[in-house]
Amino acid sequence: MKIFSIRKGFQADHSSTSYEFLAIDKPLNKSQRKKVASLSSRARPTKRRVSFIYHGEWNDLPGGWEPLMGNYYDVMYSESYSWWTLVMAFETKAKIIKEISNFEFDGIDDMGVTVESQGKRVIVSIFCHLDPGLGFDNDYHDYNDYDEDDLDTAIESDDFLLNLLMQNREYLKIGDYRLLYGVWQKYGFEIEDDEDYKDENFPVEPSGMNKLPQPIESLLSLLFGE
Repeated sequence: MKIFSIRKGFQADHSSTSYEFLAIDKPLNKSQRKKVASLSSRARPTKRRVSFIYHGEWNDLPGGWEPLMGNYYDVMYSESYSWWTLVMAFETKAKIIKEISNFEFDGIDDMGVTVESQGKRVIVSIFCHLDPGLGFDNDYHDYNDYDEDDLDTAIESDDFLLNLLMQNREYLKIGDYRLLYGVWQKYGFEIEDDEDYKDENFPVEPSGMNKLPQPIESLLSLLFGE
């Protein structure tokens, strides 16, 4: 896939929490869309996508985003008060889940990676800051103008970050963990930061870190903050 555009100039509304979800492997049926729509009177889910915005500190997605990623969607990002959550989920073998779990860590300022599994489904979450110069729409989207058969093309040109997550998900599915190691390089502890943090707790560096594929390099380049 190619990334066709990045939309610049958006200033985040720091009194809100926003979400974007995408179903890749399986579209939502009518009953599932009805359940998703019940979470917000303004949500308009299609077979593949939905977005939410909750304004104010005490408003948020009922039940959290985790059930949606466990049951319906394959990639998601969320932004709240400049904190970002990037999530990729897929069905895989127990061996892959175990390998991915080796990259789980809680690093600087609670940024890091968590790995959860529900049977054969693994949910990988990256907690981070993103480059504040990168802009995203912070409003509800009406996807009804899109032809569902052409949805991948629309996503590719419409949402830069969903597109990157979709591509990076494919690398994780085949056992390429360079993205997760790169996140650890950015936010993980240095040896001198914690004398009790044993060397064996450091993830093993995957081969090829000096020559990253464009989607992995692009996503890592967005990570911001020390």
